[in-house]
Amino acid sequence: MTQKAFSILNELLTEQDSLKIMIVENDLIVDNNPLRDTGIHTANLIKRFKRRGISRIDFLKGVTFSEIKQFIVDLSETDKGLKTYPNIKTGVIDVRLGGLKVDADFDISNLPRFTSEQIETVKEVYHDISYFRRLNTAGLEEIVVNFIVTFRKAANILQLISPVRSYSEYTYTHATNVAVLSMFQAESLGVTDELLRDIGIAALLHDVGKLFISNEILEKNGPLEEDEWDEIRQHTLYGARYLTKADDLTRLAPIVALEHHLRYDSQGYPKLNITSKRQHICSQIVAISDFFDAMRSRRPYRRELETKEILSLMKTKAGTEFNPLLLDNFLRIMVLTLKEK
Repeated sequence: MTQKAFSILNELLTEQDSLKIMIVENDLIVDNNPLRDTGIHTANLIKRFKRRGISRIDFLKGVTFSEIKQFIVDLSETDKGLKTYPNIKTGVIDVRLGGLKVDADFDISNLPRFTSEQIETVKEVYHDISYFRRLNTAGLEEIVVNFIVTFRKAANILQLISPVRSYSEYTYTHATNVAVLSMFQAESLGVTDELLRDIGIAALLHDVGKLFISNEILEKNGPLEEDEWDEIRQHTLYGARYLTKADDLTRLAPIVALEHHLRYDSQGYPKLNITSKRQHICSQIVAISDFFDAMRSRRPYRRELETKEILSLMKTKAGTEFNPLLLDNFLRIMVLTLKEK
C-alpha cells in the first residue's frame, strides 16, 4: 500500500511542485477537489489525521519513499510527536471559520478573533437544534482540534476563555469556555487523542438541553419560582434524550449532558433510580469547568466573581459537589496560570 501510494504521488508531482491534501469536516480535499464515497480506508485515514490534530498535509516535489514510510509509521504512534520531514508539511486549517490557520506560526495576538469565530460556529450548530431535526455536528470536531492545538501554544489558558458580553451570547460562549477548560484539565491528567476530543465535544454540548427550556424562564430578570427551577433542572434530561439520538456523536455527550449537575456525592440532579450511581469521571471534569465559568459570568441576581474568589469557593465543595482529586488538579493548574499572568 505504501509503495502504491508513493508511486501515485510521485506521478502527480512530476507535473506540479506540491500536492495539497486538506480535511474539511469529513471530506478529503485533494488540490481543492473533494473526494467523496472513497471507502473505509479513506475514512480511517481521516480519523488518523484528526487524532493527530492534522487537517492539512502538503507533499512537496522530491518527497522520498523513506519519508512517506516514516510519516505513516509516525502517524500510528499517537504517543509520540511527529518528526520534521524535508518534503512533507503538516498543519491545521479551518475553512468554515474564514480560513484562519492554526499552525506552528500561529500568532497568539489573533486569539480574540480566533475564539470569537469558534463561538460563532457553536452558535450556528445550536441554532439548528430541534427535536425534529438531526444534530449537525459539522465543525464541532474542527473547533475541538483547533483549541487543542492553540491552548498548547497559548501562554495562559485564561487567554482562551472569553468573557460573556451579553446574556443572549451566554449559551454559546459558556459552551465554548467549558470545552476549553475541560480539555485543558483532561490533558493535564494525561488524556490524549480520541478521548481528549470526545471530552471536548461532550463539553461543547453539555447544556444543549437548555435549548428546550422556555426563554421566559432562562432570561427571567429575578428569582425563579420553585416550579421554574424544576423546569430548569429538566435540561439535563432533555439534553441527554436529544443527544442519544445522534448516531455519529461520541457516547460521552449524552452521559455528560445527563450528569454534569449530578455532583460527586450524587446529591444533585437528576435523581436517578440507580443504586450507587456515581458521576462518570468525564462528567466530573465538565462539572468543574461548568461551575468555574458560570461564576465568572454576571447574572441578573449576582455579580461576576474574580478568579481567586471562585477558586476559594470551589475548595469548600471538595468531596461534595466535586471530586477532590480532580478539583486539586484544577486548582493547581489555575493557581499556576494566575502566577503566569
